[in-house]
Formats: sequence, C-alpha cells, structure tokens
Amino acid sequence: MSTLKPPHPILGTLPDDWKVEKLIDCCCYLQRGKAPSYVEESEVLALNQKAVRWGRIEEEHLKYHDPEVEIAAKHFIKAGDVVINSTGDITIGRAYLFHDAPKRLFADSHVTIIRTIASKLRPEFLVNLLATREYQDLIYSLVTGSTGQLELNKSNLEGLPVICPPIEIQDELAQLWDPLYRSMALADAMRTDCDKAIASLFQRDVMDPWRGARWDGKKAKKS
Repeated sequence: MSTLKPPHPILGTLPDDWKVEKLIDCCCYLQRGKAPSYVEESEVLALNQKAVRWGRIEEEHLKYHDPEVEIAAKHFIKAGDVVINSTGDITIGRAYLFHDAPKRLFADSHVTIIRTIASKLRPEFLVNLLATREYQDLIYSLVTGSTGQLELNKSNLEGLPVICPPIEIQDELAQLWDPLYRSMALADAMRTDCDKAIASLFQRDVMDPWRGARWDGKKAKKS
C-alpha cells in the first residue's frame, strides 16, 4: 500500500517527484552587494533597488561609481545572476534575471545577488517563481523591520523554501522561454532607440528653435 508524501508545512502538498530545498542549498553564491562611492560620471555602474523592475532594468536609475574605489569581483553582475531587492517598503522582493553579463555593473548594498547551481535550480525558473503571488507573500512574511526600514535579511532569504520540479522540467521550460526572452530584449532595445529618436526630433524641431528665439529676444531687449 503506497503512502502519500506528507505536505510541506509552508508550501503544502506537491507533485510526487517535486522537492523543496532551501534557497541557499541551490546556490553557489548569495550575497548583498557593496555600497558605491558616487561620482558624476564613470564607466562603472551601481545597480540599486529603484532600477530593478519585473522583466527589465531601468537604466536611468543606475548610479555612477568612482573607479578609483575598488569593488570586489564577486559583486559584479554575471550572466545568469538573479538580483532581488532587499530593502524598501514598495521595492522589496522585486527580482530580475540577467540573461547576459552587463558591462561593469555591480549590485549595491540594497540588492542581493543570487547565483544558482543550474543543475539543481535554473535561474529562469527561480525568477518566475519569485514573481508569483504565493512567493511574494512568502517573501513578505520573511521581512523584518518597520515601515520605512524594511529588510529582507540574508539569513531569511537563504532559508526561503523553494519548490524544485525535476531539473528536466526546468530545462525544458528554459528552452521554451529562451526565444521569448530574446524577443523581449530586442523589443526593449527598439523601444530605447525609438525613445531617443523621438526625443532628438523634439529637441531639434521644438526645443532648439524655442530656446533660440528666447535667446534672441533677450539680446534684442538688451540692445
């Protein structure tokens, strides 16, 4: 007579061949980033929680870091890294997967880098799991602090129970998702280029003539 697998105390009953693992047991690296030293302009960029959105990074919120101040290599984002916001009343728990390695971008101290062991937990699977209502509720149950000072601390995140379907299922999903992610990246790039073109045309045909006319008007008044 077969016996039913007992339900997980938090996640409930799972399909027979699924496992539950602590997040830290599926990772080769899980760590908060490093506080940047801000400058006006630099080739080294810091990723903050405001820039992390579901499905995209808002580059206008990235901050410049002083290249003279050394940042350890482990803090720089690599391909396959999942980042998750670890502070902030509204932003906490928001996550993003870097499919490709960005140029000289590191996580600041409000963002945690999660590097999974791909043979146990695919990052594509993890970032989609974290976006679910069930896991957002679970993450918020692990948050400490009061309004204005909420924290998702490292030890609580490490202990996050993660449902792990067989790796074959995760691999298949990742293969199916890949062309969709690539299409999204292309669309984002096209949107960025279109936004720049729109702004440039507006600058040329509206703002430049207007500012020129105002300048000419000021010179005429002085003369």
